[in-house]
Amino acid sequence: MDDMLPFTRRRPDAPTAREREILNHIWGGLTSHEIAALLKIAQKTVESHRANLLRKFRATNAAQLLRLALLEGMLEVPSSNSAAPPPTGRQSHNAKGSRKLTSPQ
Repeated sequence: MDDMLPFTRRRPDAPTAREREILNHIWGGLTSHEIAALLKIAQKTVESHRANLLRKFRATNAAQLLRLALLEGMLEVPSSNSAAPPPTGRQSHNAKGSRKLTSPQ
């Protein structure tokens, strides 16, 4: 455990442009499968980028990752006065095994 970095030090690496793109899609609520389809890359590649983001932000799950990214100013919360949030590329599906998104009541 001597190799562990103290939490007070800066993250080891800044996210790459692709990792930031993946982060924005995570923020949009997309799954790894959906991100892979949108970006036309392998799902395993998306999962690798997710793992790198978790390591770089020293987070253990997506919720912590998003919280830390918000605190560092890498993500923005849309204001309630602005128009609808930017599209995430997520589409509703009605085939078997799929889901349809609905707005919360």
